[in-house]
Amino acid sequence: MKNAQAAVLALALLGLTSCKTTAEVGDPGRRSELGGEHPGTTAEHAGKSVEHAGVAAEHAGAAAEHAGQRARGVTAEQIKEAMGAYITARVRDGGGAFRITDERSREALSLEFVKIHDPVRKIEKRGYFACTDFHPVGAEGEKLYDLDFWLQLREGTLVVTEERIHKHPEQQGSAWVKRARYTFENDDPIEIQ
Repeated sequence: MKNAQAAVLALALLGLTSCKTTAEVGDPGRRSELGGEHPGTTAEHAGKSVEHAGVAAEHAGAAAEHAGQRARGVTAEQIKEAMGAYITARVRDGGGAFRITDERSREALSLEFVKIHDPVRKIEKRGYFACTDFHPVGAEGEKLYDLDFWLQLREGTLVVTEERIHKHPEQQGSAWVKRARYTFENDDPIEIQ
């Protein structure tokens, strides 16, 4: 817990919002210690109003927006600690912003970290998975990019091996919405046309 608190403190010192630590990912009955977008087994979009038709919950199972199952053997705290360290390093290297090139528009983005979504996951043959929110530096808080990160355990250390923009902000009237670029089918990202 001390290492996760140190990662949260490091993010806070850089002016980033804190990431929330949760109970062990493999324990779906426990709720997160500090709350979060998807604590325990509660779904973000339960019921008939769903983000993707035919999917009952944003983060539930193989047919969901995010593939995989709740991670076993590695805790959510460890995954979030690794993510916190990775984001902190990228912000430091980016001169105070998380820099990424949008693979579709080729635009160079300068982003501020907002949060790591709950729950984080384990995806067979791909390692571990975390979904995050960022917003453009200086932009209003509702204008969000959803970035997905894949991590693998290498020599006992979780390292980020892939990052992708999952959703980009799109203005609809006076509100910002996140427009998905892909979904998951059998743990594989499938582009949305």
